[in-house]
Amino acid sequence: MAQSSATQSYTCSLSGLSPLPPGDAVVTPSGYICSRKLLLTKLSENGGVDPFDDKGVRALDESSLIELSGGRQPAAVVPPRPPTGTSLPSLLSSLQNEFDAVLLELYDTRRALEETRRELSGALYQNDAAVRVVARVCRERDEVRLRLEGVLKEGVAARDSSSSSGSEVAKRVRDEQDVSTDRSHGGADSSDANPAKKAKVDSSSIPPADLEAMSATWATLSKNRRTIAKLKRTPEEIAAIEGTDGIYAKLMTANNGEDKKVNLHKSNAKAGVLALAHVTGGDGGEYVISGGHDKQAIVYNASTGVIAASLTGASDDVVAVDGMMVDNGLVVVVGSNDGSVRLYSVGEEGELIGAVNVDDSPIVHVAVHPSSTKDEVRILAATKGGSVAVLKYNSEGGIMKVITQLRSEEGAVLSGAAMHPDGLIYAVGSEDGKMVVWDLKTQTCAATLEVFEGKPINSISFSENGYHLATSSSVASIPVLIWDLRKQKIIGTIPPSDEVGRVSSVAFDPTASYLAYSGEECTKVCVVKDWDRVVCTLNKGGKKGKKKSDGLLPGGVVWGGEGFGLGGRGGKVWLCAGCDGEKPVRFWGVE
Repeated sequence: MAQSSATQSYTCSLSGLSPLPPGDAVVTPSGYICSRKLLLTKLSENGGVDPFDDKGVRALDESSLIELSGGRQPAAVVPPRPPTGTSLPSLLSSLQNEFDAVLLELYDTRRALEETRRELSGALYQNDAAVRVVARVCRERDEVRLRLEGVLKEGVAARDSSSSSGSEVAKRVRDEQDVSTDRSHGGADSSDANPAKKAKVDSSSIPPADLEAMSATWATLSKNRRTIAKLKRTPEEIAAIEGTDGIYAKLMTANNGEDKKVNLHKSNAKAGVLALAHVTGGDGGEYVISGGHDKQAIVYNASTGVIAASLTGASDDVVAVDGMMVDNGLVVVVGSNDGSVRLYSVGEEGELIGAVNVDDSPIVHVAVHPSSTKDEVRILAATKGGSVAVLKYNSEGGIMKVITQLRSEEGAVLSGAAMHPDGLIYAVGSEDGKMVVWDLKTQTCAATLEVFEGKPINSISFSENGYHLATSSSVASIPVLIWDLRKQKIIGTIPPSDEVGRVSSVAFDPTASYLAYSGEECTKVCVVKDWDRVVCTLNKGGKKGKKKSDGLLPGGVVWGGEGFGLGGRGGKVWLCAGCDGEKPVRFWGVE
């Protein structure tokens, strides 16, 4: 049987022609089928480079080509010899060659077009990205220019007011008071000063509704304090207080002349009273709030001698406490080393009604703002990380949150704080001995005072008349300093003594006439403006505090009783104090 001589149809990858003449179909090493004639012509033009190599580096010669055949036997038809150019066949052959050349050029043109399109697409993408980058850089440049202009303007304002830093607070203190705190001599101090412009430290601001409530409370309290400040003490009243049969003599002889020790915290916890606060109840009872290493705050009824509530929930030491009677109900705020502030309603049992974490650093001070009501409780809190936060609890939603947060200078480590009796000034002390006075009405830093030059401030106390501010340090060689807020200068110094030891806390009495400072060994009471005159020394009975290093010494000293007979007040007074390293809270003047 004769074998078929039919050939298979192939398409040239260069020209796209099909079918290829018999014996003309070859395959390249890269797998492309081409016309041998066209491929060899292409190789002679490009110097023997594979036309299908995108990189144009792979060599190709005729020996690398593989011939394709449509059958097992070679084709019987042999192409005729090339004709001469003088006949019709020669003309057809010339046209064929020109046609092949056009096909090869078309192939190269298409490849070049495709490559050009890719390059153009990449260039357009890069151009678009460059335009976006330039636009972003221009926008950032404009923002930096605006910030720089603002900083330069604030710097000019701060420089203009540097000679009278904090005069706005001083003016407010002078405007609130029209008499001196020295009730013994009835002296007055009423000088005026123009307020200075101050640059804002933080962009945060207290919401207008809260600021309005705080300002209204400030106006009421300052007016009431002016009324009390006008009262003058007679020599007979002074003798009744400081005489041999006076209030302080009874204070030292009560309880058979010894301190009354009350262990409020768990016996299996580390010894130490880290914070104290005093609240007068609506029923006439008096409460002492104590924080300790047992991670709870204890509310102690000093009038009845029983514990009213144990406030738990903190995950670390309770280092700051405060309380206030709000609509005949006692609310207590607790700050701990875990950075949280907790609010409790103290009835028959302490109920946790709100909690918030300020900034993950230990709390150093908390205070219930006097503008608080049953529905809205406002709290001031200072953290070791350098922030001063204003918190608010709303009973309607049962939510407690930070509404404003002010920042001290970068790197500041706070160690103590106190709120002005009127509620619009807040002073914070740091471990490097600086004290920053914040004006909450404008949320600005009103003054920065160099108090102890690198030594930590562990206690700050405002006098009830708003004039004076006392500061102490845990370093045994550092004195207690008393500042006049109107003049922003030191007006009194109580030198350190081995009799007192390291001072843990200071506190003015409710009439701003006496100052108590408590240490590891004893508690002393001196006369305001006559700081060397000590009217009472309250020694500790039994084992005294352990001698420690110059590290921070937490503790507290608070006044109780009905005052010293001014403004219709009674004549009973008592003191309690405690510090880290001691288990009991010590009371003097309490049976």
